[in-house]
Amino acid sequence: MANSDEFRFVSLLALELENGDISLPSLPDVVLKIRKLLESDNCTFELISQAVSVDPALVSRLFVFANSAYYNRANINADTLDAAISRLGFEVVRNTAMSLAMKQLYKTDTSDDVARHVRKVWSHGVRLSCMAYAIGATQNHINQETAYLCGLMHDVGKLYILTKAEEFPEFLGAPDKLEAVMEEWNPQVSKSIVESWGFPDEVVESTDPATYAHPDTEADATLIDVIVAAELLLELGDQEPDFDITDHLSCIRLDLDAERIGDVVSRYKTKLETVEHSLA
Repeated sequence: MANSDEFRFVSLLALELENGDISLPSLPDVVLKIRKLLESDNCTFELISQAVSVDPALVSRLFVFANSAYYNRANINADTLDAAISRLGFEVVRNTAMSLAMKQLYKTDTSDDVARHVRKVWSHGVRLSCMAYAIGATQNHINQETAYLCGLMHDVGKLYILTKAEEFPEFLGAPDKLEAVMEEWNPQVSKSIVESWGFPDEVVESTDPATYAHPDTEADATLIDVIVAAELLLELGDQEPDFDITDHLSCIRLDLDAERIGDVVSRYKTKLETVEHSLA
């Protein structure tokens, strides 16, 4: 790919960010209704059930979740929507709706090159959300479901970049350069999109850790630290690290020592299995 093509593509991204033109399709009504209910003071099972009941796909996924081994520890199937919602809790219902919405965004009828990249980004987003959930579960002051949500939306900027890259076919023929551009621009683009969707500041800021991470070791851990640590653990996988990740500032703030990381990885694997099965 000629340097001029890369320059034109990056210039387009920069211009759209400057003009506030970064956008993806709006979130489905059911997601917005659930989120609005959760933000109100009079959220009830009945109101959530009414909002959910109009979306058959979401209803079916909630039953799968509620009756999965992860949530059905007593092995008693939930056979009504109210029972499923009661077992899962409002925030899991919201995240299930959001997961389905995000999965739809990542469905594409575009070229094979774009589709391959999109599948890779979606797979990483699901794994990141489950790892963030597992880390959040170890923290008393961080909501694990909000951590999951942050992980789910963290790479949405890459999806936008891929949709724009289709206008530059030659760009898709240079995967290394495309990957570099996605890594560099994802934080800014994701922040713009998540902000436009109306999520709270703490969720928005988690899309751009390099900008919003606190430099003080003694500061309380935040959702940013959760995302940073989740990325580190995913990169590590089953490999031996070339440095001790427990020395990383975010891991220190999260008090993630070797033993705790073992618990996190175990919880992550269980959560990932449940999510992948439920969204299949």
